[in-house]
Amino acid sequence: MRVISGKYKGRRILFESKNNYRPTLSRIREDIFNLLSHNNNLDLDLKNLIFCDLFAGTGSIGIEALSRGVKKVIFNDIDRSNTDKIKDFLKSVKDVNYEIINKNPFLQEIDILNNCEIIYIDPPYDHSFNLIKSKILDKIQSNILIILENSHVINVDNLILKKNYKNKNLFFFKT
Repeated sequence: MRVISGKYKGRRILFESKNNYRPTLSRIREDIFNLLSHNNNLDLDLKNLIFCDLFAGTGSIGIEALSRGVKKVIFNDIDRSNTDKIKDFLKSVKDVNYEIINKNPFLQEIDILNNCEIIYIDPPYDHSFNLIKSKILDKIQSNILIILENSHVINVDNLILKKNYKNKNLFFFKT
């Protein structure tokens, strides 16, 4: 797996194929950042944003965000071996602003989420939207852009846009 675009384009992202996460497909990563950069409904300037990859896994979404020039990325994953691989990648590049956290967002509050403008949520298993809403979304401030990757079609308030794939859906909405 490689970084798709930006200043780290082509760099290899390290991950263990035996692990239980499923890396976000490059086509979906590209769509996410094209939408963030070019969709008038979102009206974003990535250079001034703090981005959170809440269930980081390989870190591919957060690394792609850094590559495309976001101000800062917060990587969170409960598995320290995942965040160690992310750290290894980030040590190989220069001038990156990031923070790494190892918490379970379903069980522990992550106060720093309220400092973010964008939170990407792709839990490792098929968690219900009601669980995500009650344990994560209801605890963060309003007006944060959420990008939720989910295998089900769900109804969310403040939906800005939705993108459908064969077995996944992306929902962009504000809290």
